[in-house]
Amino acid sequence: MIDEIASRSEALSKQDADLLDRVDFLRLDAGRKQDRNRQAELGQFFTPAPVARLMASMLTCRSSTVHILDAGAGVGSLFAACVTDLCGREKRPQKICVTAYEIDESLLPYIQDTFRLCRSVCERVGVAFVGDVRQKDFIADSVEVLQDTLFSNEREKPAYTCAILNPPYRKIQTQSVERKLLQILGIESSNLYAGFLAIATQLLAPFGELVAITPRSFCNGPYFKHFRQRFLQTMSLQRLHVFDARDKAFRDDAVLQENIILHAVKSTEVPKYVTISSSTGPMDNVVLVHNVGYEQIVHPKDPQLFIRIVQDSFSQEVTEHMALFQTSLEELGLNVSTGRVVDFRAQDALRYELGANTIPLLFPMHVGYGSIIWPGSKGKKPNALVDSLETKGLQVPNNYYVLVKRFSTKEEKKRIVAAVYDPTTMPGSSVGFENHLNYFHCNGKGISPTLAKGLAAYLNSTLVDSYFRQF
Repeated sequence: MIDEIASRSEALSKQDADLLDRVDFLRLDAGRKQDRNRQAELGQFFTPAPVARLMASMLTCRSSTVHILDAGAGVGSLFAACVTDLCGREKRPQKICVTAYEIDESLLPYIQDTFRLCRSVCERVGVAFVGDVRQKDFIADSVEVLQDTLFSNEREKPAYTCAILNPPYRKIQTQSVERKLLQILGIESSNLYAGFLAIATQLLAPFGELVAITPRSFCNGPYFKHFRQRFLQTMSLQRLHVFDARDKAFRDDAVLQENIILHAVKSTEVPKYVTISSSTGPMDNVVLVHNVGYEQIVHPKDPQLFIRIVQDSFSQEVTEHMALFQTSLEELGLNVSTGRVVDFRAQDALRYELGANTIPLLFPMHVGYGSIIWPGSKGKKPNALVDSLETKGLQVPNNYYVLVKRFSTKEEKKRIVAAVYDPTTMPGSSVGFENHLNYFHCNGKGISPTLAKGLAAYLNSTLVDSYFRQF
């Protein structure tokens, strides 16, 4: 696969390579003129040329007429990369059609410029080119096209051979217009990017291809379970590419985001293998490639349908070892809950030092690898909670627990940081845990010291950390 990508790149003429450079100049020019608040409102991040080039290289698109969908096109970097790649092949298509959706009116002149550049490249190699830009809301327009009504049947339903997307990243509320429109199509999504992907899969022709760069969050978590279920039923996952550094893909926009590029084909056939590739960033010439059995990416018995990214043979061994651990929390008689103290809601009851009528209060800063450091540095975070009738519901008995930080980043030494809370080292009969901590307990009460120590050791292990990083 890597040799094929390299040969395609070598086949590009200097003129064609210039196309991406010129479009990237349009991207930078548009970026300088954009209102940052407006960009945030739209969830808009323009695609740099190296990312666009990598994404386009994943598409096969072997039909004589290639119809490309680019939803949220920006200045057209993605479809331009597709045109460049297709025109650089030994066996080129006869015709390339591009449908570009872009709701931001200020970007339409840039798209027209990109269309002209694409048309010029196509003419030089004898490929017909048609570009259609639509200044419409992609979700609303697609609902109108896809709805099974008399009105929608009056419009020709598109059958795109490929879709290349850098969809907007923005949460959508339950009562929002976008959420209700998506529900018309049977799509449940809490983020625009997943909604865009779900619609694109419906618009693709049979065996049409999708390549998209998105946050990695769709791979796990309850909010994206419905999306994963529909996506994996409709699309045959072919490749996943991860960037080891979170600040490389969209560094011009100073975006710190764990991104992933996915490539899938519209087919109900479950692939035997999925290609997992990785690089430090989009400009990294060293790309690690690993073919993994599909059942290791999506476990057959996993009701959540998590998508695990098994990057190498070590990760495969980790998966096999973790499969030996079958016991559930319920079987251990354990529960896990989020700390009850939300600091901004309990502000009047917070104290920096323990005093009369107060109890210990723990924040993530108090939790280290295997140990509790309390009280913490003076002035950084409160160390105590007022003991009163109003705060009784925020307290738990002063017993043994295992505390885990709720948030971590991939750059940290360990993604899971757990520690035993030892009641013998803390004063009083109750304690408060802040909302950014999780605590393991037994029906609201403490657990045995031996179980607490064993559970904390397990959670802090390299094995669990390596497994957790897969998804």
